[in-house]
Amino acid sequence: MKKNYDVIVLGGGISGLTLAKRLSENGKSVLIIEKDKVVGGLSQSITYKGFTLDFSAHRFHTNNKKLLAEIMKYKKLNFKIFRKLSRIYMFNKYLKYPFELQNLLRAMPLHQALKSTFSFFYNEISRRISPDKKLISYKDWFINIYGYSLYKVMCEPYTSKIWKTDPSKLSADWANQRFKTENIKLLIKRIIIKALKFDFSSYSLNDDNLAPDGGNFYYPQKGGIQALANAIKNEATNTGSQILLNSEIKKINKQKKEVTFMHNNKLRLLKYSSLVSTIPLHDLSLYLNDNYFFKLTNKLKYMDITFVYLFLDVNSVSKDHWLYFPDKDIIFNRAVEFSNWGSSMCPKGKTSICFDITHFSKKGIHKLSDDDLVRRVINDAKASKYLSNEKILDSLVVHVNNAYPFYDLNYSKKLKKIVSYYEDASHFLLGRTGIFRYNNSDNSIEMGFELAERMLAGKKGILDYTIEDASL
Repeated sequence: MKKNYDVIVLGGGISGLTLAKRLSENGKSVLIIEKDKVVGGLSQSITYKGFTLDFSAHRFHTNNKKLLAEIMKYKKLNFKIFRKLSRIYMFNKYLKYPFELQNLLRAMPLHQALKSTFSFFYNEISRRISPDKKLISYKDWFINIYGYSLYKVMCEPYTSKIWKTDPSKLSADWANQRFKTENIKLLIKRIIIKALKFDFSSYSLNDDNLAPDGGNFYYPQKGGIQALANAIKNEATNTGSQILLNSEIKKINKQKKEVTFMHNNKLRLLKYSSLVSTIPLHDLSLYLNDNYFFKLTNKLKYMDITFVYLFLDVNSVSKDHWLYFPDKDIIFNRAVEFSNWGSSMCPKGKTSICFDITHFSKKGIHKLSDDDLVRRVINDAKASKYLSNEKILDSLVVHVNNAYPFYDLNYSKKLKKIVSYYEDASHFLLGRTGIFRYNNSDNSIEMGFELAERMLAGKKGILDYTIEDASL
């Protein structure tokens, strides 16, 4: 192992791997230090008694043709294209998701449907009269598109459940990054045509009609989403990057440009010219032993997530890739059935389902044992008629910390202060947890490539970089 590297990357997630690949193919010596036994971060898969399990739903989709062309060149990915099928449990029915508005309105009590319809069209007229509203919160963003009545139905319950916060206290940036504005003209046209044809879908889990804007995605047909992380890792190592797994960082000295860490029970010290951190900001501040930086990062919050996996003695429970459960009395937010993602995910005749539960550390579900969590998930799944009398073979509970950046109304100002204090010509932040950006895997890959290009060109970091401007 070298003692000096051009670039050391903290964390072997998707963005760090992508960055390393681009830098090393341009002649830079790169080392990735990863605490886990595998690469991928949240985009990793685990195996359990013949089942392959992801950390909930991890699909790959992108509108960036150049990015897609590059990823498709990577070996051993074996991507398959899926048309997304998902639903949401509301009004004791399973509705298409993304919402087909007439499907939603028909499921509501009549008075609520009439009120929501009026609110939607009134809001559409108001938007045309006053198009330049300042959207500060997620609540503002949603009402601006759909109106207040539909906000109360479509947004408030599920968003409040996931983030344990009223949507009025969440930044509109979260919506801008996660969703694309509905084509209102197309939406209204669909509503009218379906009404004239009396073409209404059922609310059964057996109904496999897709939502009209469900979209396509790619998914590896062997090895789960881990196959994507492994493919990028192989590209990076083939171009010269080195990766150390099971390595625990102990100290970072910015002035001396040194990283001290444990690997194979030995304390090692390496020097670098540039350091890229993709790890949680709170952890980075501890390794730096910088009280001021610690105080800055402590003003931002991450949410944790717990995954409860059930293994069932049936081919499948539904045809959906995932389903949403906004009801606050149901403990889980979402159910992801892996047998619908590929035949290699589950043994023949069996299926596995991941139920995800978001929470803040030391609150809520931490009071429950793993056995209690499993019992609660099973009871709630049966109460919502998602499960009935299927034989449950086994269960598994996995806890993951710092999974979701939490976008309060002032997070952007806090983040800019953190970045301006930490980043310089040799130190950079990257990735979902490192730059505190709610990314999908394609966004993380784009950001890895973008930062690599900026570093090669001697430019600053990517805080103000937008995904739409991504280049390869």
